[in-house]
Amino acid sequence: MLGILKNYFFLLRLDKPIGVYLLLWPSLSAVWLASEGNPELLIIVIFCLGSFFMRSAGVIINDYFDQDIDRKVLRTFNRPIANNSVSNKEAISLFAVLMIFSSFLLLFLNLKSFYIALFCILLISTYPLMKRFFPIPQLYLGISYSMGIFMAYAFYKGAFPLNCWLLFFGNIFWVLAYDTVYALSDRQDDLFINVKSSAVFFQGKEKLILWVSYFLLITFLLLIGIIDSFSLLYFFSVSVNTILIFFLMISTNFDKPSDCSKFFRKNHWLGLGIFLSFVTAFI
Repeated sequence: MLGILKNYFFLLRLDKPIGVYLLLWPSLSAVWLASEGNPELLIIVIFCLGSFFMRSAGVIINDYFDQDIDRKVLRTFNRPIANNSVSNKEAISLFAVLMIFSSFLLLFLNLKSFYIALFCILLISTYPLMKRFFPIPQLYLGISYSMGIFMAYAFYKGAFPLNCWLLFFGNIFWVLAYDTVYALSDRQDDLFINVKSSAVFFQGKEKLILWVSYFLLITFLLLIGIIDSFSLLYFFSVSVNTILIFFLMISTNFDKPSDCSKFFRKNHWLGLGIFLSFVTAFI
């Protein structure tokens, strides 16, 4: 029994919660922005649990579709489905359970949020297939990881004003940046097995893409502050996040896989910083 639970533990990446954080911070930022700094505790809990359930479901379906690819890559060959410690039937069953849990959370939201959640499930379920034919699957992931923004606005506003779209596109560029760096560590394997990624597509221009993506993220955050007439404290917070980006960019050796992994994980702190910027906006 303990062995089975251990296999499920690694299947759900509970030892690597970074994916939950990267999904959670944009969603909570949208909750704060859409509620104008006055969210209910229940809604915060729902979005926290929803981020955990959806990310967990996402890695299961990713490993299910990619099991043949994972067996050919040094970093992933020992994943539970790839090494047969978790069967396909077990994986799909666990995926279904997580979907049921996620659906239960939707009972506390409105109908428009429910429809967006269904679309989100479709995106997450099909994302693993994108690397087989779409040259920049990280863009698709960016859209998937940004749907919580629309869910928050659907619940609080019932509409999607300009600041919602600015946060949405800013988040897409953020995901493109950090997941491109994540993909750099696998680029040689991806080239060998003919898997597509932004690291392959932008080969030779990686740093330019990163600088442009982060520039657009900060630009959209500043535009949100200008449009909503936020205080100087918000702009100061965004400035701190900008400094963090510069530090990450200049201190990382993007030719070194271990540095790329650290860069990817440290984006959790950037996500937290952006969230805190929106918290300070309504103080």
